[in-house]
Amino acid sequence: MVDGDTVALANGQKVRLLGIDAPELEHEGKPADFLAHKSRKFLTELVQGQQVRLEYDRLRYDRYGRTLAYLFLPDGTNVSRELVRQGLAHVYTVPPNMRFREELLAAQREAINARRGVWLKALKQDEPFYIGNRRSLLFHRPTCHLGHNTSQANRVEFRSILDAYLQGYSPCRTCKP
Repeated sequence: MVDGDTVALANGQKVRLLGIDAPELEHEGKPADFLAHKSRKFLTELVQGQQVRLEYDRLRYDRYGRTLAYLFLPDGTNVSRELVRQGLAHVYTVPPNMRFREELLAAQREAINARRGVWLKALKQDEPFYIGNRRSLLFHRPTCHLGHNTSQANRVEFRSILDAYLQGYSPCRTCKP
């Protein structure tokens, strides 16, 4: 496994799991995010040696050339959903790849309510509100330039990080709310 949301298949093909974002491993001198190694280990144990099925959404490749797909185990388990349910990834849907969004959000709500995995720390409230973008489905700190650049038509405000996650928004990778 490459990390908690990317796998390398037996043929060497890298597949970025759709619908989720797992904690980042250490790179470029930055430390690993909370539970990054546990997420990768769980994914490895879940899929290693298994014959997995790939299901594609509207876009099949990302800007890095990785294949974008949902992975399913022989028993029908949606691997992305299982990582979210365990609290080892959060929902990260990028339009137009929205096929399993509602299923993933239900798993995320379950993990949040159980305070499982990343949800032990991810809901720390340190801003009076957050800015969401209806188009990108990202939310930002009020001081983030990307949030400020959100058009009024796409702008939504959240009173809490919890509200943003429950509505299916993902945190900005720049301001990291």
